[in-house]
Amino acid sequence: MPSTERRTRRARRIRPSLPAVAAVCVAALLCGGCAAKASAHHTPAGAKETAADTAKGAAAAGPATSIEQIATAIGCTAEVNVEAEELRQGGCEAGQVIYRMVTFAAEQGLHSWLTEARMYGGIYLVGDRWVVTAQTQEALTTLRGRLGGELQTGETHGGTHGGTDGKTDGKPEGGTGGETHEGGHSGQ
Repeated sequence: MPSTERRTRRARRIRPSLPAVAAVCVAALLCGGCAAKASAHHTPAGAKETAADTAKGAAAAGPATSIEQIATAIGCTAEVNVEAEELRQGGCEAGQVIYRMVTFAAEQGLHSWLTEARMYGGIYLVGDRWVVTAQTQEALTTLRGRLGGELQTGETHGGTHGGTDGKTDGKPEGGTGGETHEGGHSGQ
């Protein structure tokens, strides 16, 4: 391969896809979110859809709440660690509570993120193109009083997350029964 072709390939900018970026953010946010107990009654993630949820693109939805505005409501200074075209992710600490937050450029990004996050369990405070996680339900409930949004829970998954040992009754909620999940993450 000629050296100019190699340099050209190295110089190409790698642009991660929205699902890949969302998956990384889900994993980072859930470091604090899995510790939360899902003992109270919450709306399952993605259960409600409004007309605003179907709007595509940031221009149609208007300006969104920023990470800095969320941090102000929490009473901390946000440290932004991911800045991409599709989303911004950051976190902060207030007292003994660590918060993780993500804002999205479009409603579709939020829905994609929630779809990925549901399998990990946890509790989320979800607003218009933003999500906040914390270690406790109480912290998110308090923040909800200041910031608004809706508390949602992911599906518990496995004994370490407070659920079952990965076994279902053969017919998962919303499923047809053909996709049982017995024994572990491989589904076998």
